[in-house]
Amino acid sequence: MATLEAQRALAANLDAQMLALADEIVVDPRRSSLSTLQVQRALVQEQLNAYKYPVLTLPTEIICEIFIHFLPVYPECPPPAGILSPTNLTQICRQWRDIALATPMLWRAVYMCPEDAGVVQQMHELNISIWLGRSLGCPFSIEILTPYGSRRGFMFSSAQSTRLEYLKVLLRASSSLVIEEGPMPLLRHLDLAFQYPEMSEPVVFPDAPLLRSAVLNDNAIQAVVLPWAQLTELTLHRVFPEECTPVLQLTSNLVYCKLTIAESSGVHRARPDVTLLCLESLTLEPHRLNTKTSGYLETFIVPTLCHLQVKEQLLGSEPVDSLTTFVSKSECTLEAIYISGKRRLSEDVYRHAFPSIELSFDEA
Repeated sequence: MATLEAQRALAANLDAQMLALADEIVVDPRRSSLSTLQVQRALVQEQLNAYKYPVLTLPTEIICEIFIHFLPVYPECPPPAGILSPTNLTQICRQWRDIALATPMLWRAVYMCPEDAGVVQQMHELNISIWLGRSLGCPFSIEILTPYGSRRGFMFSSAQSTRLEYLKVLLRASSSLVIEEGPMPLLRHLDLAFQYPEMSEPVVFPDAPLLRSAVLNDNAIQAVVLPWAQLTELTLHRVFPEECTPVLQLTSNLVYCKLTIAESSGVHRARPDVTLLCLESLTLEPHRLNTKTSGYLETFIVPTLCHLQVKEQLLGSEPVDSLTTFVSKSECTLEAIYISGKRRLSEDVYRHAFPSIELSFDEA
């Protein structure tokens, strides 16, 4: 590489000398000097052209692996264009283009965020069709972010659904999500957020035997039908306790649960208990800084719980009593409690109340 850099530096120096001579009124001897420089420059260029870059001498299999590791880690979706897109690899040289187009794993994750609402459906169909064609039989991941103002929906055909492994959709307008009826044998994870509650028909995922985790916001909860009992991980955003409870009562095999709680308006009725016999990790966070939904933690009966994360503002006026009641009612052996956010009580108060539990905090 040092030799290559030296050759490039020499070529640049010769170019500068030739330019200086060409810009002057020269006599025959000077013309001879220019000719000599041109011969030297041609020899240097010949040596540069003969140089083989090490990366181009690598076996195709190694280049494929480098390309795959160049992209965001699957199932994260790369951008459709730009530095982190597989399309960028097709624009370097013909050899790299051929390798990239012949490597299905480069095209198994599709990200769509069209800015123009008028072309959203066309881009959807075109991008998915092209990328899925290049990905051959690979399971694939899709992330869709609709533009504001778009009312055109997204449809997944049954052929596409059979290969779908990860699906993330954010509908920022009154759009629809339609999935043709049929099995989804590879689907493992769903992340759905709908800005508006209107949905002409429910989005049904009845035949997804590998589905284990889901992330839903309040509107998505009302719009989807899932095989709740087979989920082991569930995250619900911006939900009222009364919306959580009916769903959680169906998720008997949950191991991990995260809830972002919104404060209910009106009269607070008694909340039914939620029993989750397999739950090991529970996180409760408020949707807003001033959200106060005391008493909700105590409705959980989670005998196998090991880790609890909760903000103090959700524990009511007596946080220690709330935690004590929860632990006693669940009969769980907690290993760790993380009290997040601002606190009224000191760390010492919590450590005195729960001496056998590992406690951590992030703000005073």
